[in-house]
Parts: sequence; C-alpha cells; structure tokens
Amino acid sequence: MGQSINYKSATNKKVKDLIDEAYLVRSNDLLSSINLAKEAIALAIDTDKDLHAQALSTLAFFYMIQCNYTESNKLSEQALAYFEKQENQKGIADAKFNIASIYYKTDQFHSGLLLLLDCHTIYSELKDYVKEAHVLKSIGTIYEYLGDINSAIKTYKESAAIAIKAQDSNLESNAYNPLSGIYLNQGKIDIALALIEKSLKLKEATKDQRGVAFALYGRGKVYTKTGEFKKAEGDFLKSRQIHKDAGDKIGLCMTYNKLGALYFKMKRFDTSRKAFKKALAIATEFNIIAIKYKVYYNLYLVAKESGENGNALDYLEKYINNKETLINTHTLNVIKSYKTIARVEALERDAKSQREKTEIIEQKNIELDSFFYRVSHDLKGPINSLEGLNNLVGHDIQDEISLNYFNMYKKQIERISKIVMDLIELTKMNHQHTNKKLINFNLIVDDCISSYHYYKNFKEISFIKKIDPQIEFYSEWPVINTILQNLIENGIKYSKTDIEHPYVKISITEENGKIIIETSDNGIGIDSKYQDKIFDMFYRANDHIAGTGLGLYIMKRAAERLNGNIELKSEYGVGSKFIVQLPK
Repeated sequence: MGQSINYKSATNKKVKDLIDEAYLVRSNDLLSSINLAKEAIALAIDTDKDLHAQALSTLAFFYMIQCNYTESNKLSEQALAYFEKQENQKGIADAKFNIASIYYKTDQFHSGLLLLLDCHTIYSELKDYVKEAHVLKSIGTIYEYLGDINSAIKTYKESAAIAIKAQDSNLESNAYNPLSGIYLNQGKIDIALALIEKSLKLKEATKDQRGVAFALYGRGKVYTKTGEFKKAEGDFLKSRQIHKDAGDKIGLCMTYNKLGALYFKMKRFDTSRKAFKKALAIATEFNIIAIKYKVYYNLYLVAKESGENGNALDYLEKYINNKETLINTHTLNVIKSYKTIARVEALERDAKSQREKTEIIEQKNIELDSFFYRVSHDLKGPINSLEGLNNLVGHDIQDEISLNYFNMYKKQIERISKIVMDLIELTKMNHQHTNKKLINFNLIVDDCISSYHYYKNFKEISFIKKIDPQIEFYSEWPVINTILQNLIENGIKYSKTDIEHPYVKISITEENGKIIIETSDNGIGIDSKYQDKIFDMFYRANDHIAGTGLGLYIMKRAAERLNGNIELKSEYGVGSKFIVQLPK
C-alpha cells in the first residue's frame, strides 16, 4: 500500500514537472513542449484526474499556438467539462482561454471576447496576474480587430501594467508589440520605434525566440514606414525563419504579408506577389480571416500595378467580399449572443408566477424582434452601397473621382463597424459577472473626455468637472465607464458650433445614500416630442448627426444593471441635462 502511494506521489510530481517544463520552453521549442505535454497526459491518466485535465488543457494551448485548432478545441472541451464538474475556477479559465483564442484567431471575434471576459473575471478574482495580463493582451487584440482603437490602447496598457506588477518581462513586451503598431498607424513613428525596441530588448534578455520574432516583425513595420527597406527586409526575414522553426502559422502568415508589402514598395512585384500568395495559402488553410482580406487587397494592388486588370478586379472583389463577410460574421455573432443572453436572463429571473415569467419572455421577444429588424435594416443600406461602389470603381483608382468612391466605401464600413461595436458593448455588459472595485471617478471622467479628442469640435468645448473627492463608491468599473462615456460623448456630439463658449459640465456627488451623476451642456437640446423615446433601442431624434441610436439605450441598461435610474431635462435650442442616480 505504501509503495502504491509513493509511486502515485512520485508520478504526480513528475507530471507537474513535465507541465512546468513544457510551458517554460514553449517560446523556443514548441514541438518539445507538445511532446512533454503528451508525456504528462500519458502518465497522469491513471493516477490523477486533476493533473490529467491540466495536462490536456496545456497541450491544447500549444496546439492553439500551432494553429491546430481542431485538436486544441477538442482537448480544451474535455478539460473544461471536467473542471466545470469539479468547480475548479482556474481550470475553467485556462480551458476557456484556449477556446477563446481559437475563436478570435479565426472569424468569431465576438464569441472570443465574451469568453475572454469570463477568463479575466476569474483570473482577477484569483489574483493570477500573469494570466490576467495574457488575457488583457488578447482582449486588446480583438478590440483592434474591431476597430475600437481607444479600447485597444487602454487594454494593452493595462496588460503591460499588470505584467510589470507580476514581474513578467515577456508579458510586458507582448503588450508593447501591438501598441507600437497602433502608434505607427497613427503616424507617431518615434513612439512606435521606442516601444518596439524596448520589446525586442526584453525578449532578447529573456531568450524568448517567438517573442523576438514578433518584435522583429514590429520593428520591420517601422523601418518600412521610414523607408529603411534593407533594415526592414532583414527583420522580416529573421522573423519569418523563427516562425517557420517554431511552427507558428499566424506569425508566419503575418510576416509573409508584410514582406509582400515591403517588396511592393521596393517595386519588386514578382517577389511581392509570391510572398502574398504564401500568406494567402496559410490564411486560407487556417481560416485567418483578419489577415486574409488584407492579402487580397495587397494582391489587387500588385495586379493593378502590373497591368493585370482582370486579376486586379478579381482580387478587389474577393477583398470586398471577405471584408463584408468579416463584418457580417461580427453582426451574426452579436445577434446570437444577445438572443442567448436574453433567454438566460428571462429564465433565471425569480418570477412569482407563471404569468410574470410569460410577460418577461414576451417582452424579451419584442426587444429581439425590434433588434433583428433594425440591425438588418441598418446594415442593408451600407452593404448595398458597397456593392454599388464596387461596380463604379472600375479598372482604375488613380483619378480623384474613383478615390472619392473609396472614401465613400470607407465611411460605410465605419458606420457598420460603429453599429457592431455598440452591439458588442451591449452584450458585453449583459454578459459580465459582478466584480466590484473602488471607483475613481476623476480618472474615469478624464479618460472618457480624452478618448473623444478626435471630434472636430473637441477643442472648442470647455469641460467643467465638479467631483466630490470624499466619495467612496464600490461598483462595476466597466458599467460606470459605459454610463460616463455615453453621457460625455452625447454632450460633445450635440454641442453647438456657432456659440462662443460651448461647455459640458460633469458633476458627481453623494446625496442620501445615492451617487448622483449629472451632465449638462448648452448644446442643441432635444425637442419635447422626442424626449420619451430617446432611450429606446435604435431611436435617433436627429438624423443630421452621425450615430447608431444605441448610445442612450446602452446607458439606460447600464444604469438599470446597477439598480439606478436616469432622468432627462432638456429644452430645444438651449441644452440638455442628464441625471443618473445610483444606490450605494
């Protein structure tokens, strides 16, 4: 009996050591990590179910990196089923993270985001800073895919801060790579170069070869932008080789695409085409749609430059179709998630009678009917416009008229993206678990104000803050942020441009056990005949100002989540005041 216990103990220790070693060497030798994880699975299968499930989840993580999504998903689901049965929260989060990563690395970004939010809640409660930083970096990537750049920057910075807290240089540098890319796209080349150099230095110090490859890729992009083509080519080629050796398909696909773009700028069109086709083959095989549509556009540019008008039109059509598929996929995922959440909410309510339950379900169905109708209605117009523009552009986009068509195309895409992002905000708020923390109202207000600096009228508006410094309020940070962000955006968006001193006032006080948030402005105001409808989903009282009609609806839902209420006082031509009351 004693020998049996000792054997089991020794075996379990060996399994733990194998899992730890596999995770440690993954950055330099992914194939060895896979073999070590397989060995751990074989040893643990008859001795310890917990360790066996952990080994399954670990192997699934490595398969996910390798883009072997079928095997990764299968193993993750097995591990998740066991961990949920045991109520092992860390195991649940680890398995969900693998599945979420598969989602967002293919074409199901929204589903991935919902799972990642679950993971973040669990890791945050467990104070697992390493995993929390990892998850935040992935969430930032999804925001970037969806075009929500402000949220992406904020999340990447939060990931880096938590990584520093965890004293993990690898995770810290992981956040710097995409941040550098965003700043590069914004024309902030010096900041982008400094960040990517810092990332590369950290990766080299930790000997993380896969990390080095991504940092070299990032620096190659900067060199491409600055016209230092030879340096860029050197970085991309080194990055490509590391990704090849590691079996990292996404990294390899990304690098081939950027190599193609570099060779195009160098007017090496045949070499450029070869690189793009290699990127396309990988993107097609592994369904990396976020890169695939970009490759089609790049192939269009090469074909057009080479005078291959037939191929150019074919690639352009595939680019537009893949871009639309991406947008439509987002929307369908939002609809599916919203429908699921609505049903769950209805079924889980503490109803006192069957009649009350029926009324709740009927109300949800009304909301869903309205939701589906308006989404399809709002998306139908822009998509039809895109199709029309595609026919008008023709063979050449060098003249100003054709470029104007593409600008119109861009505006339609931005409109659709804004609708999708608002829907994501709505479903995300419904999906999040309660996680209360001390609210720093000053910080949130400042962040919300600065996030709208790109509005044309931003510099003309005076922002007047009056926030009681003695307030101690614990609540759900994302929900409070949603309320303040929509209030402040509303004040900016509907301000007057023909007066001397436009302002937005933000007041936050505590009265009789309630937090009172007030925003007031001297903007265009809201006609009394519209005031009863402005909190309805998709309702817009002013068609002359861009918007989706979801902002105030989302804000109302956010206040209701916290058992609060919203009051509007507005006079057309004079201004508006919103008053939000939240119980402590």
